[in-house]
Amino acid sequence: MSIGYTGGRERRHTAEVFRDNWVYLVLLGVALVIAGAAAILVPAVSEIPASRILGIVLVASGLLQVIQSSKMLNWAGFIWHMLLASLATVGGALIYMDPFAGVVALTVLIAAIFAVHGLTQIAFAIRVRSQKGWHWFLLSGCIALVVSILLLLKLPYSHSFTPATMAGVSLLFAGGAYVAMALASRRADGKRV
Repeated sequence: MSIGYTGGRERRHTAEVFRDNWVYLVLLGVALVIAGAAAILVPAVSEIPASRILGIVLVASGLLQVIQSSKMLNWAGFIWHMLLASLATVGGALIYMDPFAGVVALTVLIAAIFAVHGLTQIAFAIRVRSQKGWHWFLLSGCIALVVSILLLLKLPYSHSFTPATMAGVSLLFAGGAYVAMALASRRADGKRV
């Protein structure tokens, strides 16, 4: 649902959307940070399988992104937010249900989810590179890609170093990116677009 802005008008509109919705973006970022911390800490201190925790965390963060993106219906980035939310929700449900036989298939699924997540964050960062704080999304996307690659390399996992741990780190950075860009947009005076 894009409204068809081009060039400078689109940049100004994007800046306004971020500035007007900074509270929702900060809340989403904090939720992602909490989700990332849960993905890292809960499997380490409980008997709950890491894949179950990661699935729950991704579904919850996906649903929060759906709610957040509903606040930005008239923005060109709405589709980006809905794609990320759908990816997190569906991917989290698949990880939780574990329909694939074996750890390797589950690891490949988690890696694919974070590869797509990383690529979309990088694409988003490039699109909003005129906004303050855009580099945090670029960093977050790169970290998601690194997590994906590390998962595919099948590093030796121990109880404290699982795919959920690595995914949690990625979620921590994604949450930090939302908070950083939202706060930078809030402080922006609207002249630098």
